Amino acid sequence: MTEMVVTPAAGLVALDLWHDTDHATAAAELGIALPGPGQALAPTLAPTQGMAQGMVLRVAPRRWWLDGAGFPATVPATTGVVTAVGGAWNRVRLSGAGWRDLLMQSGLIDAENPAFGPGSVAVTPLCHVRCAVHVRATAQCDVFVPRSYTEHCLSLWRGLGWHEVAPESGELREAAHLS
Repeated sequence: MTEMVVTPAAGLVALDLWHDTDHATAAAELGIALPGPGQALAPTLAPTQGMAQGMVLRVAPRRWWLDGAGFPATVPATTGVVTAVGGAWNRVRLSGAGWRDLLMQSGLIDAENPAFGPGSVAVTPLCHVRCAVHVRATAQCDVFVPRSYTEHCLSLWRGLGWHEVAPESGELREAAHLS
């Protein structure tokens, strides 16, 4: 059985850099490693900056998402900008053996590629909507879906044979299986 849990991506923040050459400067200013294309990393902050909990996802050539709590809130204005974007996105956590098949049926992604493993990130159309996929573990991923399209995606996934169960603790929670 595969589970689908939908929650707001409330802690999601975008880091946008003005120039390709600003990568090292921003990483040093923030005190975190910035992953390469198609990758995600757990943050490692300088000891004086406390602890960030979450992940740093590379979602575009000069854009990273800081997903979690405790990340620095600014970078020098000459380097780039940090913007809260969580209000625009929902996180759909897919857990179980069927998540790769679901993504391939609903979009343009080769989710079975062995290189698309834990720590991978892909931005791709799913259900005709631009989404970001972060592989968390072999049997788990997060799909970031624009909030205004979440019901559209869930509706299409239900049409592929997934079934809902009652909401749990304020979150929309769905258990699913492929027919």
